[in-house]
Amino acid sequence: MRPAHRRLPHLLTVDEQRATLTGVRRHLRPDGRLALHLFDPRFDLLADANPPAIRQSGIDPATQRRYAGEILHTGRDYLNQVRRDLWRYAETDVNGALLEEATREMTLRWTYRWELRHLLELCGFVVEAEYSDFRDAPPAYGKELVVVARRETNLRKRASGGHFRAQSAPCEAALTAGCDK
Repeated sequence: MRPAHRRLPHLLTVDEQRATLTGVRRHLRPDGRLALHLFDPRFDLLADANPPAIRQSGIDPATQRRYAGEILHTGRDYLNQVRRDLWRYAETDVNGALLEEATREMTLRWTYRWELRHLLELCGFVVEAEYSDFRDAPPAYGKELVVVARRETNLRKRASGGHFRAQSAPCEAALTAGCDK
């Protein structure tokens, strides 16, 4: 499992995501909540072979040094829902002289809204709310993906696969009675 400080999009496999979510659930109090903030993937940006150039910059108010970052290359693994961006970062002084430059790869796994709900349920959570921003806007395609989930307290482990499932009295009664509904 990856270090706990990594965000969910940096966990590149479903197994890593499940292990992390299960660990989070284990550490929450019975009435505990989990809030997640991801991006809701946009197909047009994922499919575009020549995505728009992304550049970010800012100035440190104390030193007046300028920091800039730009994506040099983007690669996508559609089967595993992984995007790899090669970023170049530069630091310049107030006169524009280059002080430091470095390249880093940032790798993210995109997770669809329905997939996140499913992962949370498999790991013992109940989704209480979904938003597209931090002002309680309802879910919308291509916006932010903000999910609040609570720890499910009525769980039992299924014998096959170690998955969690909430117990439901009507379903349990139907299964024990031999009903196939």
